Amino acid sequence: MTQQTVRRRHVFFMSGFDPKGAAYYHRLYATGAAAQALVSEQTYEVGHRERTENSHVQQWSVVWRGGVAGLATTPTEPVHTTFEYLAWDDLVRAHWPRGGGAVAWGSLLAYWTALSSGLSLLRVWQQSRRTLIALAYPAVLWLLALTMGTVLSWLAAQLMARFGEASQWTSVQQWLGISVAAMVVFISCGWGALEVEKKLHTSWLLRIYRFADLWARDQLPDLDERLDMMAARIYACLQRQGANGHDPESTDEVLLVGFSVGSMLAVSVMARILSKCQKDLVTVERLSLLTLGQCVPLLGLMPRAQKFRGELQTLSLATGLCWVDYSSPPDWGSFALVDPLAICGVATRLSARLVPEMRSPRFHTLFDADDYAKLKKDKRRVHLQYLMASPKSGGYDYFSMTAGPWRLRQSLRQESNL
Repeated sequence: MTQQTVRRRHVFFMSGFDPKGAAYYHRLYATGAAAQALVSEQTYEVGHRERTENSHVQQWSVVWRGGVAGLATTPTEPVHTTFEYLAWDDLVRAHWPRGGGAVAWGSLLAYWTALSSGLSLLRVWQQSRRTLIALAYPAVLWLLALTMGTVLSWLAAQLMARFGEASQWTSVQQWLGISVAAMVVFISCGWGALEVEKKLHTSWLLRIYRFADLWARDQLPDLDERLDMMAARIYACLQRQGANGHDPESTDEVLLVGFSVGSMLAVSVMARILSKCQKDLVTVERLSLLTLGQCVPLLGLMPRAQKFRGELQTLSLATGLCWVDYSSPPDWGSFALVDPLAICGVATRLSARLVPEMRSPRFHTLFDADDYAKLKKDKRRVHLQYLMASPKSGGYDYFSMTAGPWRLRQSLRQESNL
């Protein structure tokens, strides 16, 4: 039986490439915690969102009470969690190209960078084919729309020319008729592609590619400054132990959570923290890293991302750090069950080096068959499910991991017992 290991926790959360801010993610957490409590025999009291002394940080409290369904051990003491939202949505908006032309040009540059590294694409194809298809989908969609538009416009022009000859139009009338017909058909193909884009959100992916490309080229100084701030804040929390670890503000676990593109930020921030810990001889025993729907290789495989791969190397050398990733194979927006260190070429041969624990949330066990079938059809919804409640209790429980009575490492053991 596993005893309760956490009574006080501090969570630092990094969202994905999303212009939505703290209000959205606080509402998502509060709503999800209330829904999850109905099926997991636990209760969560989520406090109001509050601003801090740092304009880029907002926080709320979470109090856990109760048992855990299916486990013999039922901790009785409440768990107090401070949940901090580390904002970078303002940077997302600042680097959010507006207008089709800007999105198209930025995506062309990003795709050119990706295509220049054929070996990296081969690695992705070997280990995560669905992800590579998802990455290529926006380009395929618009190339297909352009090709269809060109061919159908040419056919429309030919038909109109024959109709004009049969109707004995003047040359001016024929030219106008052909031009209008070709233009209408070409615009219709573009409109159809836009309608498909609205459902699949390909422009969102294109913006992410361009952002990652700029990051790899070290052309985002504002992001670098923000990452330094985040690392300093988490490190300060980790240092609060007091004499013999009895500081009332100290925590049993400091948990860094990176969701989606936020997983890349979390890696970069964690590398900074580990460097500080090594320099100051601070233990990382209470420090854990949880990535959800990770897409670390999106940046790590870019040819110019040497700095980021160096940060991955720093993580690989960490001893005592717990890194767990949950990514679902049906989530084509993630590199599901792919070790980001291995695919990015970071060696982890020594037994003492960190090897991230790659797990599937097994969403299919948390839903009825019909509901799960509907979930899989909505790719954005699948990608967000990591942060949401589920109608059935099971191994994956985001709210228990971030507010429950066990550290992340112990949560994995509890999952195995369910």
